[in-house]
Amino acid sequence: MQAEKELGIQVARAVAAICIMYFHSWIALVRFPEGAALQIPILTKFGWLAVDFFFAISGYVICLVITKPGFQPIPFLIKRCFRIYPLWILTLTAFAAMALAWRAPMETETIGHFLRSMTLVPTQPLPFYGPGWSLQHEVAFYLLAALVVPIAGVNGLIVVLLVSTIAAHTIEMPWYVSQLALRHPEFLAGILAFLMAPRLRRLGVAFPLLLGMTLLWLLMRLANENCVAPALFFLVIAFVNIEKPPAALVAIGDASYSIYLTHMVTFFVISAFTSKVILPSWTAEPLRFLVMAAVVVMSFACWRLFERPLTRYGARLAAKYQQHQINLLPPTKATADRAGLDG
Repeated sequence: MQAEKELGIQVARAVAAICIMYFHSWIALVRFPEGAALQIPILTKFGWLAVDFFFAISGYVICLVITKPGFQPIPFLIKRCFRIYPLWILTLTAFAAMALAWRAPMETETIGHFLRSMTLVPTQPLPFYGPGWSLQHEVAFYLLAALVVPIAGVNGLIVVLLVSTIAAHTIEMPWYVSQLALRHPEFLAGILAFLMAPRLRRLGVAFPLLLGMTLLWLLMRLANENCVAPALFFLVIAFVNIEKPPAALVAIGDASYSIYLTHMVTFFVISAFTSKVILPSWTAEPLRFLVMAAVVVMSFACWRLFERPLTRYGARLAAKYQQHQINLLPPTKATADRAGLDG
């Protein structure tokens, strides 16, 4: 069942990546005459919600990790760093080089802002490369989990997220704390989905999916974007309950991080190309889906050749650190911890 849950989460990642990619695909078509593109209205208007869905997915996935026996914060952070930073630094640098080669730098595009963006600490305005804003939230959440869980467990993490969310809406806080806390409900939705998933397995896929989509529509219509967490809870449950996901969607889920980081760079390149070459209006939609397909293919190659080797290297470093810590323990304790590590 654990493997099935993880495969369902990979499908969720695939859906989120495709939605956010479509939402940004207008960048590739901006040079076409107005009306040339035939939009999918729901994705054009609400595709940005896929980023919130990514946050909920992260809440679920991190719980898979932090609830394992023998969880240690330092190995956890080592693996997270190798998962996030190499591809981020690569795409950030590629975007900066391409943008500055194509046009004059914007007012905010300074060396200092580039270096600060590289660290993924909170920035105002957006980081040098826009998609990095969500990674700032991801990294902050990983640090929070690493600090809180060893002391207070998952329940303590839930309390911290709840308190920070309430504080963000009721008291004045430093901008960087408030900026991060406003997204804590999405991570919390994923954590609660993890805790409730075994009990909600009987609901299957269709019912929580329909409930989540309906609730999402109601919340967006009656409230605002900061109220979508309850809907995301049911959407995560729906995908977790998928028992036999299509292999193609699982593969796209594997490459979802590459898709998220590379799609905008690719769209900017296509936009630059279409600014020099006049294409018939009818080619707008074929071009959109051709470029999206190319992004998926390139991202899968990036995952196989770049992401996965570095992630595995990070995992080996984390395991070496754990083994070193075990070797420093007294013999009885070391034997027990080594059994947990092997398990």
